Amino acid sequence: MKAFLIFLLLFSFAFGEEKHKHGDHEFHMPRDMGYLHLDEGQRDKISKILSKNERDLEELHRRKELAEMKTKRLFLEKDFDIKAYKRLMVELKTESVHIQAEMFRQMHDILTPKQRELFLYYMKEWEVE
Repeated sequence: MKAFLIFLLLFSFAFGEEKHKHGDHEFHMPRDMGYLHLDEGQRDKISKILSKNERDLEELHRRKELAEMKTKRLFLEKDFDIKAYKRLMVELKTESVHIQAEMFRQMHDILTPKQRELFLYYMKEWEVE
């Protein structure tokens, strides 16, 4: 039985890797930008953009946690204040879209037209959830 499980494990490693073919790049790790062949200047600029984006997303995450607590308090009230809930959710969604749009704008300014075209293939993984 152990031999069979080892065989299955080795078989899954050998044939289980999903490959994506896009240009000269076959395998893609999430949020890896190696396929763009950035020059050193682009890498530095994008690194700064991504660092700021990460800080912005951490702040958004903190705000989401606060919103969850506020939502729970709203729900425990005698009457549910739907306007307050909607306002809270719209603020979070607006901030989320703002963070994503700003990152995409900055990336657009740095990437060449060909790199933008390649970036589109994996753009979905950069969206804020």
